[in-house]
Amino acid sequence: PINFLQDDNLAIVYAAAFGCTSDELVTLIFNTETIINSMQIPTLVVPWVRVFILLIMALFVSLKFYPVFAVIRVKRIIIEPLIGLFYTAFIFSILIYRLIKCSYVRRIDAYFIVYIPTSLCYVILIGYFLYKSVRQTYKFIRRLKQDTYYESSKLCASQLQYNYVKWLLKKPECDIKDKVTGLKRSIKAYSKDIKNKIGLYGPLHASPRVLATFVAAGMVLFQVGMGLLTFYIHDNPGLQLTTYIQTQYLNTSKEASIPELKLWVTVAEVGFYVSLSVSSIFMVGYVIAIFISYRKDLEKMQRGDYTFLPLKLRKSLNDNLVTSSLRYSGAQIVYLIWCYLLIIVMLWIACFMIAYIIILPLAGKVSFSFFEPVLVAVPLMMINFGFHKLQLFLTRKFFLQDMPVIMPRGIKTQKTLALENLKMFNILSFFMFFFHVIIAFVSCLTRITAGLWIGLISLARIDKYMLPRGYEKQDTGYSAYIGMLIVEVHHRNPVASVFCNELLVSNREKSRANVLLAPVNDQQGNVETISQINRHICRKWAKLVTLINNPSARRNFVEEKCECSTEQVEIVI
Repeated sequence: PINFLQDDNLAIVYAAAFGCTSDELVTLIFNTETIINSMQIPTLVVPWVRVFILLIMALFVSLKFYPVFAVIRVKRIIIEPLIGLFYTAFIFSILIYRLIKCSYVRRIDAYFIVYIPTSLCYVILIGYFLYKSVRQTYKFIRRLKQDTYYESSKLCASQLQYNYVKWLLKKPECDIKDKVTGLKRSIKAYSKDIKNKIGLYGPLHASPRVLATFVAAGMVLFQVGMGLLTFYIHDNPGLQLTTYIQTQYLNTSKEASIPELKLWVTVAEVGFYVSLSVSSIFMVGYVIAIFISYRKDLEKMQRGDYTFLPLKLRKSLNDNLVTSSLRYSGAQIVYLIWCYLLIIVMLWIACFMIAYIIILPLAGKVSFSFFEPVLVAVPLMMINFGFHKLQLFLTRKFFLQDMPVIMPRGIKTQKTLALENLKMFNILSFFMFFFHVIIAFVSCLTRITAGLWIGLISLARIDKYMLPRGYEKQDTGYSAYIGMLIVEVHHRNPVASVFCNELLVSNREKSRANVLLAPVNDQQGNVETISQINRHICRKWAKLVTLINNPSARRNFVEEKCECSTEQVEIVI
């Protein structure tokens, strides 16, 4: 039903179609236990059949949307766009009916906001099918009236691919300093630098698979975030928990309030809103960063630069690469969702720690003993920082020879890596051996904390490997990303497509000069009526019968018209 390797012109339609599945994806990820419990399966059997039930549910979702994707790629049939139009409208009406009848939506009117992006995707898809059906009907009627037949050839490369190859063949642009000066030069240089960093300088377009993946992931993240927000606002779980603790364990009435519990609920509410807001903003930038990294990596590989790939993945078997590429879309969506939820939880915990360790003790709301971890950690961190700066100062001032060398990056210079004052260096090394036994304790805690946070933040960055060097194959997310890139480079390489297209053009039009990188219009060709084509075919058959029945005429025809020998023509006849 889909072709992610060729249908660049249908990228937006694919993205809208996959966006329509976001509601079902949320159900598959978060509501599976509710569905399994409603089946009344024995408790001992549930662990053995849970995976099979989930796979059956995923198959049901794929079959539900299969007709939608099957009719997207139809080009010359009138009925199938109409089928897609009515089927998409039918699914959309079911979604609206389910939302109207849902008790949760009745209780929370704002919950409709969660389904606005999904509804927008349905509207885009319905509009596309409506436009497609009208266009195909018009073409069909026009073709009947004109009785024409178009001889068109399918090209290997599109106009976008030609533009990209032209951009690759361009000479490096002159420096902006030579053209303009002053504020205009600085603005242009700054904008050019930003475009180069984010990978938007070249006319490289993302594949339909990547666009559909990020659209579906963004809509699922939006639904999850808005669902959490509406649930917390209207259900107020903090207040419910406080009431439960008061009535069950403290034997107090609901109206009576305990200051500690009230303070805890306030901190929980503020922490939830802060963590949800920061996580949502972070995930927006996160998705953009992943997309930019994808563009840069793909451009490197299309230029022939594979050096950034780990050696083990670069030498993987082809079947492993193709298998890994099939996991990309689902893995990217699930990794983003879990990363979003884990960041919310970790930031919520961090808000509690900041409130109860720093803010509330200083404000006098809780005991000052909560502030003791800060009093212990800050001096150690300051000593660690001071020792680090002291060692840098001593190294630059006394231990490196004053011989300037160019830095690896840039045009600045630094001192050469040659030691002097070796006695002082050895004495300092002796004392630092014992000092760092104490100071390295703080460094170890810092490394553990940084590793946890970086690992958590980079969980969804499957374009970067998280495991140490040599263990990249065990990172299934990164291997899926690399497999997707390699498959796209082998099947969507613009340079190879343009080269093959130029060969076809030059072979088809030998009389014309082959102009490099001059795309040919798809609709270019001879337009003849069907009756003329039929008469032309009849004349060819009559000529063939004449040549078969007259050997002398066949010899004269071979000598005048053909480049092959008479024996070859007779063998063919």
